[in-house]
Amino acid sequence: MKRILIATALVAVAAMTAAPALAATTTTKPAATTMAPAKAAPKMATATTAAKPKVLSFKLIDANHDGKISYEELKVYFPKLTKAEFAKYDTKHLGYYDHAELAAFFKAQKAADAAAAKPAAAKPAAKTAAAKPAATTKK
Repeated sequence: MKRILIATALVAVAAMTAAPALAATTTTKPAATTMAPAKAAPKMATATTAAKPKVLSFKLIDANHDGKISYEELKVYFPKLTKAEFAKYDTKHLGYYDHAELAAFFKAQKAADAAAAKPAAAKPAAKTAAAKPAATTKK
């Protein structure tokens, strides 16, 4: 009886270890469907390189792990950032961001990215004043 249990356990372990390898090599053809193709997912912001985009967090940006985000640390991830833009969200005027200030900066960046991604709406034509007839003077 003990031998049967051991043999069964070995077969189960072998089956579990072989299943991922088998699944990776097995290919199946998708069934033909008459449904319309699915719409493409909306484009997400991606890195300019072929590498997987990084999700920015306070911990990732804080390179020296001092609990503060300096201008230089943020400039690594936002190369076009100016000191004036950095100071705009430094509400405590300490020269670095805390968690709340970084969150406000991210929120503003997200809003700016969303605004830039929208196609420029056609501006309504400016109303022109109708030409007034020349005034006549009575003598």
